[in-house]
Formats: sequence, C-alpha cells, structure tokens
Amino acid sequence: MKKDRFNNFDEEVRELVLTFENTILKGKSQFFDVDEMEIIIDYYFEVNDKHPLERAVQYAEELYPNSTTIRLRRAHLMMSHEQYSQALKVLNKMREAEPDNTDVAYSLGVANGAMGDSQKAIAYFKEAASDGWMLGRVYSNMAEEYYKLKDYDAALNCYRRAMESDSCDDVTIYNYYDVCYESGRIEQAVDYLDNYVKKNPYSREGWYCLGCGYRDLTLYEKAVDAFEYAIAIDKTYVDAYMALSQTQDYMGNTAEAVTTMLRVLDFCDDRAKVYRTIGSLYAREANYDTALSYFKKAVEENPADADACASLALCYLELGDTSTAVAKVNRALMLDEATPLDPNDGRGPHDAPGNPDVLCAAAMIYDAIGEYYKASEYFEQMIGTGLYAEHQCQLYTQFLFNHKVYDIVIQFGEESLEVYPHSSFYSTYLAASYFYTNRYNKARKMLPDVSPAMLAELCPELIEHPLLGPLVPADPFANSPENNNHHE
Repeated sequence: MKKDRFNNFDEEVRELVLTFENTILKGKSQFFDVDEMEIIIDYYFEVNDKHPLERAVQYAEELYPNSTTIRLRRAHLMMSHEQYSQALKVLNKMREAEPDNTDVAYSLGVANGAMGDSQKAIAYFKEAASDGWMLGRVYSNMAEEYYKLKDYDAALNCYRRAMESDSCDDVTIYNYYDVCYESGRIEQAVDYLDNYVKKNPYSREGWYCLGCGYRDLTLYEKAVDAFEYAIAIDKTYVDAYMALSQTQDYMGNTAEAVTTMLRVLDFCDDRAKVYRTIGSLYAREANYDTALSYFKKAVEENPADADACASLALCYLELGDTSTAVAKVNRALMLDEATPLDPNDGRGPHDAPGNPDVLCAAAMIYDAIGEYYKASEYFEQMIGTGLYAEHQCQLYTQFLFNHKVYDIVIQFGEESLEVYPHSSFYSTYLAASYFYTNRYNKARKMLPDVSPAMLAELCPELIEHPLLGPLVPADPFANSPENNNHHE
C-alpha cells in the first residue's frame, strides 16, 4: 500500500498543498494569502520535495515581495542548497531592516554555523533565545556549535536546556547522550536521564538513551529494562530492538538476542539488516551453518546489500569454501563501489570512500588464500576511510604482525595507544614487535600493560628472556579454566 504523504499533517495542509499543485504547478492562477503560502512552503521543506518548494517560494515572492517571512524562507531555501554566503546577504539586509527580529537572528546563527563561525553563530542563537520561542531548537543548535568548539560542558548545558523545553526533538536527546559518551560523562548522562524519564515517562528516546548509558556501564539488566520501556511506548521503535538485542548478546543470551531481532521483521523497512544482524549473532557463536542461512536471507531481501554479501563471504570462508568466499567478497566490493556516499556518515574531507566492513572482509579473505599484497591493500583502504571500528584495527594489527611487518605494527600501535591509552592489546603487540626489532628498552616500557597470556603466544622468547621475562606481570587467568578463551 502506498504511504499517504500527508499522514503527519492536518487536513488544512493537505487541502492547501493539493490546491497549489492542481493550480500553480499546472500553470493556472490561484490566490493564496501569505499565511497559506507559508504553510505550503513549510510542507515542502518538511518533506524535502525540492522542485515544488522552489516554485512555491518563487510564487510567494511574486505575491508578497516585501514579506519578511517569505524572504526568510528564500534564505532557508538557499541554505538547503548550501548557498550560505548568498543566504547571509539576504539575512543581513533583513537584519538591517528589522534588528530585533529573532527569527532572522536564528537563521543568521544557522548560516554562520554552517560557514564555520561558531562563535558568531552562538551569539545569534543567544539573541534568538531571548523571546522564549522554540527554545528546544535554538538551544540544540547552540549546543552543536559549542560541541564544534569542544566546549563539552557548555554543549551539554545547552542540550539539557533544550530537553527541558516544550519544543525538544528526539535528535537532541540522542545528541546529548553522544556528547556525554564521547567526553567520558556516561555516569552523568545516566543520572540526568534517569530523572528525565521520571518527569517524561512517555519519552521513548529518553528511555532508549538511558538504556544506552546502562549498557555502556555494563549494567545490562537495567539496560534491558530501559529498552523494554522504550519498546512498550513504541512497538515499532527499531533502534530500541537493535540495542536490546545487542545487550542480550553482551549478556551471552544469543537465543534471546535472536528472538528480539525476529520481533522487528513485521514492521522494519530494512529486513536485510535484521537478517544480517541475526546472522552475525550466530557467526559469533561459530554456528556458521545457521549464520549462512540468515546471510542468504539478507541478500535475498536486498541483493545490493554490500554488507550482507561481505558477511556471507566471511561465512563461506569459515566453512572452508574459499572459492565461493572470494566470489562473494568480490561481489560485495563491486556493490560497495557502486554505492553513493552518504553525506551523513561522518566522513571528513580527507577520508577515502569505501565501506570499512566490506574492505576488512576482503582483506581477511585474501589473506586466508595467501594473497598478501591484495590483503594489505584492502586493509590500507579500510584505514583510509576513517570510519573503521576498533576490532578492525586489531585485525589489521594481527595481520601485520603475522606477516612480520613489525615496523608498521609499531607505527600503527603507537598511534592506536594515543586513542586507547594502556590498551593491553596494543601494548602486547608493541612489546613483541619492539623485542623482535631489538628495541628492548621500549619493549620493557610496555610490559606493565601487556596481556601475559597473549604475550606468551606472540613472543615466547621475551617471556623466557633472563632480564625482560621476570618483568612480565603474572597472568591472573593462568589457573582459570576460561584462560584459553580470555581476550581483551
């Protein structure tokens, strides 16, 4: 069934937009007052329908050339096309004519923020906040500018003020938690969100982010309860199901994690992602036959899903079918190359294109069949994307070490330790690489943070060294039955 594009709009909006489309867009004449034109323009902004939006703004300007609100929407249209300098010219003229117009001040804040002048943007947002209107939107934008300046305290304060307003949107709550996570304030976030949901018990985003906080503090049972509350509020809240499944997986409850994902299938638009996630759960349990069946379902749902093809390829590799693994990963690489870049994926101007998951899978498969140079090339492309995950960094480190490329292990490991200080994984690989390149003093400096069991496997010569060996910490898991499965 085709979705009604007016589902989230009232009947007045529907009638005005349809009248506009049946007259003006067809070359006929029709009168609309300025308020009606604002409603029509705002509808097209909301649904991001660019062609009729352009015509609506143009027609409104013909009818009301001196209207401040229509000129403001022209500036908004320019900004939607990233024509920020042109928008600033329009807004500055309006500012001269109406210096106390807080809508103009807000728009100047948005434009200056987009142009990279966060300080000026903040000043305009503060001015816009003076009338007490739409404070959620104003303070949320102000928080974004403080975040760009790395002033996390000010950013979080603005996010809280936005969340306490009547016009708070869900993105604000997500962003609040993200900044808390990034700045190491997870406990602070949990305390605030716990109080927030007490005051706003039907905020699905509040419960979801509270669940994320509990999960990231490894308070998994509390996280499960919070995610279940979010789902109780909105039975179709896909993100909450995904987070709940992930938490159940962390708790070792694979069967429950799979059941949670299966609950999503009835209303999730991206069924391929659901099947792919279930496949990954089984793959981590080394149940590759079952994982393979779900990865196949993911590809059937979306044959252009590069991630699903890459996961399928890795599954074939684990099952010993290397020829099919190579064919599938090559298919994934082709699909990835044909996928347009997502402007919202966080990629910086110097990052290379490519899906790190697909590139990592290609590297692992080509390494498994003995094609070192191809594997190395794909790992380097993965790192070049700037979007790789921590476990992919570790796979790259292991690859380099296994092929005795110790100098690059050292370079990459030293860079990684800046991001993950005192990481036993990188400290252990660095200690072994330093030892094998005769840099004993540097190896000694790594020893307090190494994993003894891992070091014994990577570099037994160091463990047996008469001077360095006694400096290696005792392995607390040495007598544990779980020792063979212990990892970082």
